[in-house]
Amino acid sequence: MKKSLYHSIVRSAVIMTVAAFVISMSFPLQYAEAATLTTPRDYLSRAKENLTSGVQHEVFFTTVGAVSGGAGLNEVILVFPDADDAKWCATAGAGTAAGPTNPTGGSESATSLPGTLTVACTQGAGASSYDTITVSGVDDLSTTTKYGVRLTDTGVANFGTPANTTTGLITIKTNNGSTDIDTADTAEDIIADDQVVVSAAVPPSITFTVSANTINLGTLSAGSVSTSSHTVRTVTNATSGYTSLVYDDGNLRNGASDINDVGDGAVTSGAEEYGISTTDTGQDIVTDGGGGCSGSTFDADPITTTQQTVAGAGSGPADETSTVCYMASITSSTVSGAYQHTVTYVTVGLF
Repeated sequence: MKKSLYHSIVRSAVIMTVAAFVISMSFPLQYAEAATLTTPRDYLSRAKENLTSGVQHEVFFTTVGAVSGGAGLNEVILVFPDADDAKWCATAGAGTAAGPTNPTGGSESATSLPGTLTVACTQGAGASSYDTITVSGVDDLSTTTKYGVRLTDTGVANFGTPANTTTGLITIKTNNGSTDIDTADTAEDIIADDQVVVSAAVPPSITFTVSANTINLGTLSAGSVSTSSHTVRTVTNATSGYTSLVYDDGNLRNGASDINDVGDGAVTSGAEEYGISTTDTGQDIVTDGGGGCSGSTFDADPITTTQQTVAGAGSGPADETSTVCYMASITSSTVSGAYQHTVTYVTVGLF
């Protein structure tokens, strides 16, 4: 009787144990597991190693699951490699967030991360403690939607870069305020120097053109003023412009006889006078001012053997054309004959 009772108790215990095992196998424990974000990207503004400020992050990702912690309660988090403490977050503090700009060639058409966003940059210290940039104040995010956000430092928080030995792995996470929803890794290659200095030289250039090399005033008369003109043109890339100068080899002459240089500022009919004017203002040679070769007044200055400015510009590059007018008159006692002299023009670029 005792033996039979013993076997009954043992059989019951085994059955209960097996039943308990079957029940536990029928209801396994459930664990929440974050899904993998798609299109995880971080466009850095700089990839040079060991920068301590001025690095911008242009972050893009596509959600898998909805992030529904409530308006302003969600987060987007960037986690940097464990060995890069105090490098990606060179100075801890608050950064700024704004809508993304589509990087040229990136074709990252995305929805701006919604919400009243704040940015916190925190530094890691030691193993399993990471530099982190957390974007808070994020509104709910929809499923399978591509979002983007531009993160910049402020001088309070400074975003930097690690040494070029970094793994460059950056984890992007969405969080509903308490639980990570989606996560994915992206990678950056930090290099010794990310900038190329481009140099080039532009040689100095100047072109000077005199439109005519002969001036014929014709047969002079005591009853009128004879005129003729040509142009001078200067094209130069000189930063300070140019100066054109004029001088002669002596008076307009015929042997020992000459025609007097103008001395009173204008060539007058019936007086023996000869001079020139220019259309360029501010020169040693008087400005035509609408008279001279194009009007009824004949403002003029003498040409001398000393160089005088006839055209010029105070800044460049320049492309200017000026007209030089030659004027002469005689009296009835001016000696007859063929009169001639040589006038020389030079120009200098003010490089």
